[in-house]
Amino acid sequence: MSVDFNEFKSALSHFASGITIVGYLDEQEMGGLTVTGFSSLSLDPPLVLITINKTSSSNDKIIKANAFSVNILSAEQEAISNQFAGKDSNKHELILNSGYSVKETGAPILKNCVANLDCQVENVFEGGDHSIIVGRVLDATLDGTKKPLLYYNRSYYKI
Repeated sequence: MSVDFNEFKSALSHFASGITIVGYLDEQEMGGLTVTGFSSLSLDPPLVLITINKTSSSNDKIIKANAFSVNILSAEQEAISNQFAGKDSNKHELILNSGYSVKETGAPILKNCVANLDCQVENVFEGGDHSIIVGRVLDATLDGTKKPLLYYNRSYYKI
């Protein structure tokens, strides 16, 4: 028996998660996208995973770049989450206008986030219609004064 697609999607929407923007450097142009499919994987070695739809243009760019950043959004960053979720947005311009820095990998580290991770691609696995990209964390920064932006049942929430 197969699960109904809409019921499955609705059930998953009731899992609260944080919001991240995954950034990358594609040759000389920066890009990024809003991602809720993010998780810690291992403390030793320090590994995280992200899931990216295979049809997203960012999927191949992240794999080719062999690096990415995870920018955990703060409660004040709802607008930037929506901007990076849009398919028609110029992500390079969004990054330039948002303010950023770079660490070892060259992937954009966005300002005003709860935390930022600079990651090198460790492995890529097939996961149905998504790629599961495992990253080794090379650098982590935290702003302990900020609260996270949350996503639940297709809406944003703040603590």
